[in-house]
Amino acid sequence: MRLRYLFLLPALALRLAQGAETVQLATYYDYVPWFVRGQPSAGLNASLASKLTSMSGGRYRFESVYFPRRRLDVLLQNGKVTMVVPWVHPRFFDDPGRTRYLWTGALMDDESLVVSPRAAPLEYDGPDSLRGKRFGAPSGHRFPDLEPLIAAGEITRVDVPQIKNALQMIVSNRRLDFTIVDRSTLEALRNEAFMDPALLHVASRPRTVSYERGMLVPLDKPELYRFLQGAVAALRNDSSWLGPHRRSPDNRPAPVDK
Repeated sequence: MRLRYLFLLPALALRLAQGAETVQLATYYDYVPWFVRGQPSAGLNASLASKLTSMSGGRYRFESVYFPRRRLDVLLQNGKVTMVVPWVHPRFFDDPGRTRYLWTGALMDDESLVVSPRAAPLEYDGPDSLRGKRFGAPSGHRFPDLEPLIAAGEITRVDVPQIKNALQMIVSNRRLDFTIVDRSTLEALRNEAFMDPALLHVASRPRTVSYERGMLVPLDKPELYRFLQGAVAALRNDSSWLGPHRRSPDNRPAPVDK
């Protein structure tokens, strides 16, 4: 009899999985520590998807997926897919009043840094200190505080596929004066073969004060939002799932989006 029940367990697990609502945990960061292409179980986004699925008790099945930023914006506007966007702040989505989307509490803290070649170091003192410079930026990412200077031709924006490409160009001292990278990403990339910290200069003043990365939830998903709010509160008390990447939030604001 016991053996018979053991045979039934896989079928029960499958039935529970089939009954769970699929939620895409969508990120537009296609680089570490967030997402690793070709390695679906690697990166913080996959870790968070697994953790949330487990915490939901069979109610939801979260899938870690990547979309380019422009594609992600279209999908959010269409609203045809149940989707949550983690690792973001309201200002990243032109929602400082938090009226376009629902927003959870913070998953983690981060800050935005200005990185330049050690051979030609830049100290950041506001956007005007970057006039006349060439800026390497991941395609599709927004930097509203720099947009007026870029539009006026006073900062030359050079689009690159990933932040890794901009850092590679700076390390090799090729055609870029600076890039902007979050501390979490810079720390995650330190062990990459191309990285040589001795060839990089991080401005002593961050581009932003420390800011919170939470989750964006569509307005028409209040039940999902309530679950995620509770999950985030629990995750704040257990930062082990973040691994070595970053610390838990300490509730400081963000002044700019990207």
